[in-house]
Amino acid sequence: MIRLYYATPGSLSIRELYERADSNTRKIFDESAKAAHDYCSLFCRVLSDIGIAECGADPEQLETYKNEFGKEYVKDRDIYYNVSHTYELLCSAVSDSEIGVDCETVNERDWQALSERFFTQRECEAIKAAEDPLDEFFRIWTKKESYVKYTGEGLSRPLNSFDTADLEDIQTTYKIANTYLTVTGDISHIRFTKEGN
Repeated sequence: MIRLYYATPGSLSIRELYERADSNTRKIFDESAKAAHDYCSLFCRVLSDIGIAECGADPEQLETYKNEFGKEYVKDRDIYYNVSHTYELLCSAVSDSEIGVDCETVNERDWQALSERFFTQRECEAIKAAEDPLDEFFRIWTKKESYVKYTGEGLSRPLNSFDTADLEDIQTTYKIANTYLTVTGDISHIRFTKEGN
């Protein structure tokens, strides 16, 4: 089962997040951190801790390690997690099997140049044919990033080396307000939990 936790930035203060964080997370983030990136990262860690606790583990007691590409794993447990955030959405996916998640808020981009550089020909054609090419660009982008996070390769794997149309059985994409969110993994059962409201 995939547990997907999401929230909007600002729904909890930095102080509230710090109080909810486990001691390992508190070591990473200073209580007075004000930078937007630190705030979002802390919020995502707290969302992961909630999911890990719901899987029956104590986040305080877990050891983590990173693979050669920087993806974090829980040591000696079948608990997997992955996080993503934008300026409109924060999320963490926790599962008993490999997981990847990405969220991207639709905003002005040179979608044509970026898709020609990072997407397959079939994906580029789908974007050009879409009613809203910018919207379709971001939908595909989240699918690509979610997948390379799922495999643990991150951006070391060229995004144009695979086509998202071939991943439909392991991916699901949602649109929350103006933000796309894609989950990659065993998508047969996903539970959503909105935090901070």
